[in-house]
Amino acid sequence: MNNRQLILKALNLIEDHLTASLPVAALSNAMGYSLYHFIRLFQAVTGMAPGEYIIRRKITEAALDIIHSPDRSFLDISLHYHFNNYETFTRAFKRLLHTTPTLVRKRQAGTMLPLLHRMHERDLLHLSATFSTPPQLVELGEIILQGPLARVKNNPDVITQTWPRLFNSIHNIPQRKLPEKYYQVAYWPEEDDHSAFSVMCACELLASLLEQSKKHHDFQSRVLETSFLDESLNILSHTGPSADFPIHRLPPARYLRFIHKGLSREVSSTYKYIYGIWLPKTDYRLSLPYEFEYYGDAYLGPDNESSLSEIYIPLELL
Repeated sequence: MNNRQLILKALNLIEDHLTASLPVAALSNAMGYSLYHFIRLFQAVTGMAPGEYIIRRKITEAALDIIHSPDRSFLDISLHYHFNNYETFTRAFKRLLHTTPTLVRKRQAGTMLPLLHRMHERDLLHLSATFSTPPQLVELGEIILQGPLARVKNNPDVITQTWPRLFNSIHNIPQRKLPEKYYQVAYWPEEDDHSAFSVMCACELLASLLEQSKKHHDFQSRVLETSFLDESLNILSHTGPSADFPIHRLPPARYLRFIHKGLSREVSSTYKYIYGIWLPKTDYRLSLPYEFEYYGDAYLGPDNESSLSEIYIPLELL
């Protein structure tokens, strides 16, 4: 059994004990290692200490219960995940998620919660490459995009099915930059739960041509404001040319740029690292309710293991 397999076994044991007490010493003993060696090994493989991982998993599942089980009391949920008392639970909740159980239940947390979802073997395989490429802080100006929208809930294949809609109509978008620049923007309205989000598969437009187009009412009626208004989703029912695609303006903002290397279908592992491991260790929080991926010259296609794509997360200091 190699180190990754050992830690995977420990992660599975943690999942089996999320609603029970599992001291790190007992976990290391179950893995057959000294406490010191186990903590160092766990942190090397996952990027965090085992005690922090355990409490983050408990708080993540508790937050999801708060969202999806509105009739359950906060006290009941805290006891279910084996917190000693409600005060301990709320302190851990605020420290890890930078918000309160009340605001989460009211859907007023403001931005995507930095939840740590269950890690699987494919996530551990991907983490070593992610650790080696630290994010860069960048300032970007306004980006204007056009493309089809999709709603994603439980089925990420919807995104794969949306890209051909853009490619099939790309030549009907005269304002596009050449050579084409492709983006995928994910966003979540404040009133949504965290099991669904919306995606735009888009190309970048020439700002100069758009300034001329502003004079036309048809253009203005298709522009989405930065909040990504929900009513724009009715465009999904259209099957016509690219004129039916909405136009969205990403505002000037400060971003942290992460690099995803490998298959596109494994990008969720990079997002797990960003939101579940990297972000909670910093004093940053999301400043806007969206994120986007950019596919530049280093992107070699969705099924190329050497492919590089860029992930941009709008962040501000707490």
